[in-house]
Amino acid sequence: IPLGIIMQPLAPVPPGAEQVHEVGYSSMAGTILRCKSCRTYINPFIKWEGNGTSWKCNMCGASQKTIDPYVNSLDAAGNRVDRFEKPELCRGAVEYIAPGEYMVRPPQPPVFMFVIDVSYTAVVTGMVDTVVSCIKETLQSGMMAGGGRMQIGVITYDTSLHFYNLSSNLSQPQMLVVSDLEDLFLPLPDDILVPVSESESIIMTLLDSLPTMFRETKANESCMGSAVKAAFMAMKHIGGKMMVFGSCIPSVGDLSLKSTRDNPRLLGTDREVELLRPVNDGYKDLGAELTRAQISVEMFLAPQQYIDLASISPLAKYTGGDVRYYPNFHIQLSGLKLKHELQHVLTRYMGWEAVMRVRVSRGWKITKFYGHLFIRGHDLLVIPNCHADQTFAIAFDMEENVTPEPVMYVQSALLYTNCEGERRIRVHTYAGVTTQNANDIFNSVDVQAATTMLSHIALEASLKTHLPEGRNRLHTMCQQVVQAINMAPQAEKLQFLPLYIMGMLKSQAFRGTNDISADMRTAIWMRLETMNVPQMAAYYYPRMMALHNAPDSCGMPDEHGRVALPDMLNLTSESMTQDGIYLLEDGDLILMWIGRAVDTGVLGALFGVPSFEQLDPAQGEQVIGTRGDPLSNKIAHILAQVRSERTVPFMQLKIIRCGDPLEARFFASLIEDRTIGLQSTYTEFLQRMGYRPQQAQGQNPPMGGMPPGGAPPGGAPGMSGPPMGAMGSPGMRR
Repeated sequence: IPLGIIMQPLAPVPPGAEQVHEVGYSSMAGTILRCKSCRTYINPFIKWEGNGTSWKCNMCGASQKTIDPYVNSLDAAGNRVDRFEKPELCRGAVEYIAPGEYMVRPPQPPVFMFVIDVSYTAVVTGMVDTVVSCIKETLQSGMMAGGGRMQIGVITYDTSLHFYNLSSNLSQPQMLVVSDLEDLFLPLPDDILVPVSESESIIMTLLDSLPTMFRETKANESCMGSAVKAAFMAMKHIGGKMMVFGSCIPSVGDLSLKSTRDNPRLLGTDREVELLRPVNDGYKDLGAELTRAQISVEMFLAPQQYIDLASISPLAKYTGGDVRYYPNFHIQLSGLKLKHELQHVLTRYMGWEAVMRVRVSRGWKITKFYGHLFIRGHDLLVIPNCHADQTFAIAFDMEENVTPEPVMYVQSALLYTNCEGERRIRVHTYAGVTTQNANDIFNSVDVQAATTMLSHIALEASLKTHLPEGRNRLHTMCQQVVQAINMAPQAEKLQFLPLYIMGMLKSQAFRGTNDISADMRTAIWMRLETMNVPQMAAYYYPRMMALHNAPDSCGMPDEHGRVALPDMLNLTSESMTQDGIYLLEDGDLILMWIGRAVDTGVLGALFGVPSFEQLDPAQGEQVIGTRGDPLSNKIAHILAQVRSERTVPFMQLKIIRCGDPLEARFFASLIEDRTIGLQSTYTEFLQRMGYRPQQAQGQNPPMGGMPPGGAPPGGAPGMSGPPMGAMGSPGMRR
């Protein structure tokens, strides 16, 4: 089992939990107290010496004097008597307001540069309409992260680049076209990026006119690479967030790609990985250049055909951004999803020009960083734009020839500028007891965090070698886990891990089938690299519940607005009947399966149709909750609760009647049955992995069946933990 920590430094605080405490440097005698040797921030685990006049660092062991204004007396146990009055001495998560020494330039204003594809495909599918209307609505709502300091720019592109002068001195925006992509230049030195407070009306005028401006376009090629470089030229003096929207492969201009690279015959073979690697390092190198200028790239790609996502995606990965992929996009089918996800990106809590460093205590070493980031030097993580969803995984191991101390410490420090222009340092400090006892180790495993680490390791192996090697790594690790279960059958937590690993092998991320395009596989891998722990757990072990017989206690909001959900079912068709309606969600999509024998009264109450045959799956969601029927309202509340637990991404609802083609997608998620990804039931899989039932003790196979009464919504049945969609604390999972 890999040793590591999953970090979500700016995670939203769960409802009811206390907010992260702020610490002003004035309360620390005008400075932020740090170890002079290793630069660790003072934290609850340091040791006080000399009646509080000095302290010993818990990371490196160095002793140093306490500055005079910070000295206070100790109690009989050697602890500061005022420790509960100082968050930095009693909280694992604090946020410092940083003094001037933590700035190399004045704090950066929030900057958003929108780079929008206006080619024929982008216009006729409704992508341009969706993007423009969402930007406009978000600006008008006042919810956009940035406030009065925010600056905005817009560049559109097809086979040419279109810049817009948004000066507040103009009565309407002025478009300037650059057709020469060989020798890029900015057609005007200023007013491409403008303060919203001065130019909001002219920005709105441009957004109103963009869809009609290109309505009759015939250009159906893209110069995305040139557009990104042009946006870089316009914002490199400040930095910020570049929002790139594309609908077709960049086939002209800088960093152009060829659609002939796509080769579906390689899918499902050892050579599939050739399609999942970039054709060259062009976009990766550009990403490194953008990172140096404190620019992060968020990509929203809505193509109808192959776009070579493997070659484009490093632009987002190495600048701390994300890739959102909407294949076969049409505004009526996917417009709501794109709109919700774009709005979330524009309004979530975020910081600018950020760097992060992770420190571990003596006897330990960091071996690998996973996530979307750029590593400068040995261990400085550069994240031009940090935000609430951002998640990283850090693997570490014991130093050779060093005996670890009884407690291992990990500290992360994220230095960033918030939208108000304040320099902040979000510090998390974690302490874990070490042990030589194998049973204690097995029982302390956080199975969902371990699944996240295994996923990162297997993804890396798949890309470096090929997919079969990634699957082999998972098989090998699963065999070792099963051997540990055989030796320590009482290790209840560990027994869930083989189930998650089987879910990984059967998922679209790893399964060896030829029905997943190269672009789709790349998009899934990109998403998995940035998922938090609850999302990852749900992806590999989805949640299924019965709706038709949900008890009265479910589906109605309580006084806090929270809705109780039906019990979670085992992921097997044996949990289902033909007269039932079942909801299955994996954090990306909600599927509702309707059996042929469902009572016509239920269909009428829910969808307003008299029979199974007359149900139109495409219109179903629009009817749910509008009938005024108690069952209809109950299921609408359940859907809303599931979505509220997972704000990212927006989960579309797909209604599936028994026998519909999309049914295969539903049953492929029932991982405890034989599926397209792996022709083994869970029991058969365990036997192949070497599981030996403990007959003498009458023990069942691990996770062979659902515990009575279902499971809490923390992930796999029986797992304890925070509700799905929430971090247990805004910090770390080990």
